[in-house]
Amino acid sequence: MTKLKKLIKLKSLGNLTSRDFPLLKSLTPLYLLVFFLFGFTAQLQANVISPLTTKAFSDFHQCDKKFEYDVYFLGGKVGYLHRKIKWDNNAAAASKATVTSYGEVTFLWLDSTYQQKSAMHYSPQDNHFLTPRFSQKLTGLKSRVMTAEISDNGLSSTVTLDTKVSHYQHTDNNESNPLYDLDTLGAQIRLNLLQGNTRFTLFRQASKKVERYQFEVAGQEVITHEKWGDLTTVKVVEVGEHENIVLWFSRKHDHQLVKAELDMIFSPVVWLSHFSKQCNT
Repeated sequence: MTKLKKLIKLKSLGNLTSRDFPLLKSLTPLYLLVFFLFGFTAQLQANVISPLTTKAFSDFHQCDKKFEYDVYFLGGKVGYLHRKIKWDNNAAAASKATVTSYGEVTFLWLDSTYQQKSAMHYSPQDNHFLTPRFSQKLTGLKSRVMTAEISDNGLSSTVTLDTKVSHYQHTDNNESNPLYDLDTLGAQIRLNLLQGNTRFTLFRQASKKVERYQFEVAGQEVITHEKWGDLTTVKVVEVGEHENIVLWFSRKHDHQLVKAELDMIFSPVVWLSHFSKQCNT
């Protein structure tokens, strides 16, 4: 973006003063939402889920998929995120996939990009996804290069953040809850919603610690999409320490995330703008 365009954006917002601090403080949640919303998981706490049959798993998951999301803030589009899921065509590794994501956000003088590549596979014994490894690169507000290797059935991890190496051991009362990355979380929450689960616990391997999230299904809600009109969605809210997060999933769109926002004064909103899938017959 040229300096002239940035100055025009600044001028359009007026002279920033101390009264505008809430706006500036909301920029961090904006980036958090954009780079976090595509990964959420739901681990059932109350019921025991029967493993998926091979056919059911194939029908629900094993299509190559492409997603495009647009990011809006203060009524204007400020960025996007594109995501692809590619399944291994080898019959011996049919439950394995590679997920790649790329996004960009531009607001005022803050330009940030996000890149991630993840490996994931489905464990029929545990009936959840696992993330053996992922890599991530961010520029701008939260600049970093990160790689992670996750082992011990998802309970141990080695994280390299820039040049610093750290080790994490996931300790939870329910030891079947694995550590996830941003991409695999999206597959896991979708799996649990398909099975009718209404209470979720999530554990994410962040750059410097393990994050815990708790989600509940708030019921169905009809939202109006600019491209697809009225959509009946499943609304999911975070009820733990990250309670600003609200998500909407559409059955009409492969039970995928179609909208996300932060419930705050200056609320960034993310909308699905394109979705396609290609399945082997």
